[in-house]
Amino acid sequence: MTRLAGLLTSAFILLLPLSSASAAMPEAATTLFEAKTVAARDTALSTLEAAAPKDPASAYAAGAGEFFTALEILATGQRRHGFESPQSFMLPLMRLPVPDNPNPEPLTYEQFRAILVGFRDRLEKSAATFASVPPDADIGMVIDLTHAGIDLNEDGTIAPDESMAAIIASLSRGGISSDAAAPTLTFRFDRADGYWLQGYAEFLMAQADFWLAHDFRSTFDGSFHMLFPRAKLPLQDILVPPAGDMGSSIFSSEWRIAAFISMVHLVNWPVIEPERRQAARRHLLEMIRLSREDW
Repeated sequence: MTRLAGLLTSAFILLLPLSSASAAMPEAATTLFEAKTVAARDTALSTLEAAAPKDPASAYAAGAGEFFTALEILATGQRRHGFESPQSFMLPLMRLPVPDNPNPEPLTYEQFRAILVGFRDRLEKSAATFASVPPDADIGMVIDLTHAGIDLNEDGTIAPDESMAAIIASLSRGGISSDAAAPTLTFRFDRADGYWLQGYAEFLMAQADFWLAHDFRSTFDGSFHMLFPRAKLPLQDILVPPAGDMGSSIFSSEWRIAAFISMVHLVNWPVIEPERRQAARRHLLEMIRLSREDW
């Protein structure tokens, strides 16, 4: 099982039993985690965000919804340009099981930075919302992870193979499965799990801010064709083989190995936003603090 899948699974299996006493789950939270369309989910999330200042349970659910929609921003931004996961723990922001896109749009360096900014800013909102939940709040939300999900392919619906359970499973398998017959996977989330998810948001923000703090254009131009092989990057026509000869992972194809080696050797990035480097450190320190709160 991959590192990210292991982290997620470990967190879920340590949740409290379903029988524990808890405050009532807001109706909008039920809608949020059961929604079959993006429109229904976003309406429920807006309702929770409006209620959050006066209702800790709504704030908790809104923070979770904002976290999951941050993942959606990253995944859909990647899919739009034909992202193919290298299936390597060495590139943690490039691990989401993004569905194939037969007609990817061209990708520029500026567009890739914009994807990271949107992802990072949504995570920041999630972390702030979680932080507004009082430490002693009586939280207990029962959620079926085969129902809660995100729209990976931008079709406006949240299908069974886009559920959190399916995404976790695909991280361990290395790809999306269209099998909709997933068993029920229900957990009770309490206040401690909010600390964990908030801490994970800080962890991901640190990674995004580190990239954004630097000008990595040379790395993008010289190696990102291994991630976006059909997005009209500068070396695509020279180095990317025809479809069918590309290999499935970073270490199963010579051209991807060569691109990864190029990536390593091209890491000579000028700092262009020093405040983001400082922010990355703060995010990691906050992640450590939240980990202690969690346990």
